[in-house]
Amino acid sequence: MSSTIAILALVVIFFVSHYVFASVTVHVTAMPPVILAVGATIAGMPMPKLALLLCLILGIMVIITPYGTGPSPVYYGSGYLPPADYWRPGAIFGTIFLGLFLMIGLQWVLL
Repeated sequence: MSSTIAILALVVIFFVSHYVFASVTVHVTAMPPVILAVGATIAGMPMPKLALLLCLILGIMVIITPYGTGPSPVYYGSGYLPPADYWRPGAIFGTIFLGLFLMIGLQWVLL
């Protein structure tokens, strides 16, 4: 497997795995060491670039869940919007942001 394909897979796994964590803090505490350890086992992996990509994607992955950031549970729990109105845009914009990040950010960091 080439290191570029491996980086792509690891970044997508890191992004999507945010669905199972209650906050960014918990996600950042648990996942980067695991992703970096997996990346370190792949021959030719540019570890500084992988670490940079993981840090860059942290800011955009909070959009995918209604509990992803500090104020989100307050908005979610207020009942102002139904739950589907949080999950649907999160999935839509999360997909858009991830796609743009992979098209632009991945190219920017790896070149």
